[in-house]
Amino acid sequence: MNNGVKKALVVGFVIVGIIIFVWYMGWHNYFTLASMQSNRTHLEEAVIRNYWKAVAIFIAIYTAVIALAMPGVPPLTMIGGFLFGFWQAGLYATVSATVGTTISFLLIRYLLSNLIRGKYAQKLERFNEKIASHGAASYLLTLQLMGIIPYFIINTLAALANVSIFTFVWTTCVGSIPIIFIYAFAGRQLYLVESVRDIFSPSIIAMLLLLIGVSLMPLLFRFSRRVSDLE
Repeated sequence: MNNGVKKALVVGFVIVGIIIFVWYMGWHNYFTLASMQSNRTHLEEAVIRNYWKAVAIFIAIYTAVIALAMPGVPPLTMIGGFLFGFWQAGLYATVSATVGTTISFLLIRYLLSNLIRGKYAQKLERFNEKIASHGAASYLLTLQLMGIIPYFIINTLAALANVSIFTFVWTTCVGSIPIIFIYAFAGRQLYLVESVRDIFSPSIIAMLLLLIGVSLMPLLFRFSRRVSDLE
């Protein structure tokens, strides 16, 4: 049994153990739709009373999650939408994502590059080829708009490659906006949901279609470039 399989098994057992513990303690009841709706007024009042403190805590947690390559960005963005609203949560999450990825980028480039360069050698080679053929800004924007590649992977490859900090920061900020605001919108819709039936409302369906459309943007972009190359 190789090390990769062992690590996967350990992670799997830890996750299962956490799920069992949460279920045994009854904490899962706090994350049901009914529970969130019943506590909506209390949450809203708590945020209003301590608005900027709540914003600071949200930004700090969001930034740390991205900087430390921890999972949970989509649900965290939805929680922001639930608590602060669509536009506010989108703005706070975008700022946090930009700051968090910048911290990760700088740490990898100036402190950890020698330790992890060998591990990402093959990916880095392909990454550099893509940058050479499409341009750093264009390729980074495509990766960000896809919304399916973890921030840490993009941060690591960009930091190890010859990508300027300015190009990295602005492409991360701009490229993250669509997917972040979609998750913020989804979180705000959960705030307005009164029953499970409301999940299939026109606004929720529109949000899902928008998410699919944003996910397809890189494919459409590449297709348009191929067509233009043939002309």
